[in-house]
Amino acid sequence: MTHSLNVAVLPDRRVVAIGGADRVKFLQGLMTNDIRRLAADRALYGGFLTGQGKLLYDAFAIADGERILIDIAANLAGDLVKRLISFKLRAAVEIGETAPALAVAAAWGPGAATKLELESTEGAAGNRTFAEPHHAFVDPRIADLGVRLIYPADFAMATKLTPFGFVAATVADYTAHRLSLGIADTAEIGGEVCYPLEANFEMLHGVDFKKGCYVGQELTARMKFRGIQRKRILPVSGAAALPEAGTSVTSDGTELGPLIAASGTQGLALLRLDRLDDKKEGAIRARDVQLSIGWPNWLPR
Repeated sequence: MTHSLNVAVLPDRRVVAIGGADRVKFLQGLMTNDIRRLAADRALYGGFLTGQGKLLYDAFAIADGERILIDIAANLAGDLVKRLISFKLRAAVEIGETAPALAVAAAWGPGAATKLELESTEGAAGNRTFAEPHHAFVDPRIADLGVRLIYPADFAMATKLTPFGFVAATVADYTAHRLSLGIADTAEIGGEVCYPLEANFEMLHGVDFKKGCYVGQELTARMKFRGIQRKRILPVSGAAALPEAGTSVTSDGTELGPLIAASGTQGLALLRLDRLDDKKEGAIRARDVQLSIGWPNWLPR
């Protein structure tokens, strides 16, 4: 998308609501981030893990009065609800998809947050009620991703933002924007494909190492403090269009890991860090496409 300010409706996202007096305590034991930090001016990014620490799905948590909204991939919303109910036991919580349904959109481009009168600080996202009862918050992963919007599904959000200088974009446009920043989303990292630290959760403000116990916490903490992480998701770019996700990335016959996302010449790969050290740039390929490995400025070496 060449326009400087864009807004794309994300039909592949859905919103689940968690209400009840125990909602914070309940989610605190299930998500990787510290739900106690959730507030009207702070949205959080985090994940739900298996007991063995693998990432089931990533999600956003947003304070919404007497409930917490969870922005999650649409195809996983039902599974999340079932999983949460299985952990409910005697907790005073109500769990289900919102009624009426809420939709999700993303707005990005230079000055997008300023246009929507939002502010962002490192490690936190400015979050405000946007034209009640909508929510708008700077993406808590990195501010360059733009602003996420939660609003009634029958509301024409793209039209609403036209006076702010935004033009309608597509999901493919947003995906290209996200991949250009080297950031994976649920489609690439959900379903026990990787561990949260391999998906760069620490740098994307998606995990809190001081919050205490949650499902999958033990192995996550061990990977952090023992330095046993061997893989990381990194952006890749091709000299030609990339092959499909799942294609092996290799160098002189050595397998480095799988390509997990591909859009034109941009993509992401889950790569073995110990096998990258001595690999020459021109030797790295996905099938017959020569690759360059990127290292985003938000990701420390």
